[in-house]
Amino acid sequence: MNQPPVSFPCESLPADAGLARLLGLYPQRQEGLWMQRVRVPGGRLNGAQWRALGGICAVYGQGQPLHLTTRQEIELHGLTEDAVPLAQQALVTAGLDGLGACGDTLRNITLCPCSGVAGGSTDLMPLAVAIREALLAEEGVFDLPRKFKINICCGDQCGQPYVHDMGLVLSRRDGRVGFNVIGAGSLGARPATGIELFDWVTADEVVPLTAAALRMFTREGDRENRRRARFRHARQRLGDEVFLAALQESFRSVLAERAWPTVAVPDVVDGLEATAVLTFANGDITPEQAWALAEIGADGGAVAHVAVHHRVRVFGRSAGDLAERIGRYACLAGAAAPQAAIVACPGNRWCKAGLADTNAMADAIRQRLSLPAGLTVCISGCPNGCAHNAVADIGLTGGTASQDGEKTDVFTLLAGGGLGRTDRLADVVATKLTPDEVINEIGRLDLAALQKGSGALTDKV
Repeated sequence: MNQPPVSFPCESLPADAGLARLLGLYPQRQEGLWMQRVRVPGGRLNGAQWRALGGICAVYGQGQPLHLTTRQEIELHGLTEDAVPLAQQALVTAGLDGLGACGDTLRNITLCPCSGVAGGSTDLMPLAVAIREALLAEEGVFDLPRKFKINICCGDQCGQPYVHDMGLVLSRRDGRVGFNVIGAGSLGARPATGIELFDWVTADEVVPLTAAALRMFTREGDRENRRRARFRHARQRLGDEVFLAALQESFRSVLAERAWPTVAVPDVVDGLEATAVLTFANGDITPEQAWALAEIGADGGAVAHVAVHHRVRVFGRSAGDLAERIGRYACLAGAAAPQAAIVACPGNRWCKAGLADTNAMADAIRQRLSLPAGLTVCISGCPNGCAHNAVADIGLTGGTASQDGEKTDVFTLLAGGGLGRTDRLADVVATKLTPDEVINEIGRLDLAALQKGSGALTDKV
């Protein structure tokens, strides 16, 4: 395996910002405090890991909650420099790490939360493990032009393949397991969704295909301009036809270089049949809530997996049993209620790039509007769009403006995105709205039509 230039856990905080990012570390806007992002492969956490995360947060987080990301990861905030190595060691003890959770490298590979758990699902985790092992052995994987994101999802495209560098959508042909491949899309300040890269590849071809894509990205990615350095920027620079031809040639070359291992992609026959969705306001999970999620499945009768859009999906044997398990914990009552997902990036609460107060905007929407369950509202505190506002049912991009000599939050309102399941970006509805104006404008939207257009009502992730 290609060795990373820095080890997790670290003995002391790396002085180099790039090395810190490889460990999942970013400085917060509060002087001397750090965020540790935790990589959760496929969103899968067992009870012991939920318990450990709650404990690490309680001991080292200085009262800050755990924070869910938009890609099945969890962030620890409020860490002092001295606490970082201690928190990392506790994560490793729990079987978790942050290597590749940030930085210019292969990022966390995301999966459908139901994969390998729900009856009738297909277990995509062995494939995800095989991809990660193969790509971490690639030369230069820890020094890519920019990050490289992969999703593997079921046939309804709940994993948002159109906003990934590579999205693998389960597809069966003549009894064989394979994948439709979509990719070279990304969000950010100037978002662009991906395109179909391959109509169908077999499961055994997926690992060499991802290696071929990574090698092409290493060659073609822009190392001079980070704002134009993603895989999709190479596609835009080359043009779709030339890009696809180059990727196909890279794929043929990698396929021929050696015999690639067979990867099992088994179906789940005797799985958990019931599921419940927990939606955590602003993505925040308290230690008490993390401990409750641990206890729900302590006897093996249920599991709680991290999804996207500030959701956790809990799986159990029956709806009644699952409701009883969740109902034991008053701290989960708010998250268990049917509701819209109002996703807020950290904004200016923690992030140095954050301009607007995303939490205040999210809370105002939650308190003043009655939104249908299943709707997804994504609020980013700056144009970088980390909350996926550019493809949301309703998206908000935060900024600031001067009014009467004082700086105030303003937002661009977008609507009608395909949530990354399709190539549809959200349309701009209005710009430079105050929070009160945002509430009024959302109240005028046809929310049912927005949900239908994105498939939000059947959102599995």
